[in-house]
Amino acid sequence: MSNYVSVIFCRNCGSRYVEIGEKPEGNAVEIHCRSCNAREEMTKFTLGRCRVSNTELQNARDTRASSGRPERTK
Repeated sequence: MSNYVSVIFCRNCGSRYVEIGEKPEGNAVEIHCRSCNAREEMTKFTLGRCRVSNTELQNARDTRASSGRPERTK
């Protein structure tokens, strides 16, 4: 089974409960973690989505970056 997903994890706490909201002024979006309340503005990037299998989705969760450490690559 495949899923269509956009995946964002909080580097501060590792939570998957991250929301994206538009800022009223300009073209920026604000990334907000519902778990630790961290916020970050994003202006020069866009988010997409892709079709992934359940195994690929689990691999994405397992390889996310932790606070203060670089992302792992396989």
